[in-house]
Amino acid sequence: MNEKDVLGKFVNVGGSVGIIVGLPDDENIPEDHYAIWYGQVSDTVLGRPRVRTVPTEYCEFIDEIDYYH
Repeated sequence: MNEKDVLGKFVNVGGSVGIIVGLPDDENIPEDHYAIWYGQVSDTVLGRPRVRTVPTEYCEFIDEIDYYH
């Protein structure tokens, strides 16, 4: 999969589901890591998403999702 194609993909990391929002070439993201958003927001800046950098090898892509409305 092309690295740019993983942006917005759901992943499972150690039992937690998140979305890839950043790549290794982006600012503040180490080599061989993705930036994953788990739905958290900053404790200090209202409304700012809080993302975690995770080694790419820990990320298991989720192929199927459930929709509801």
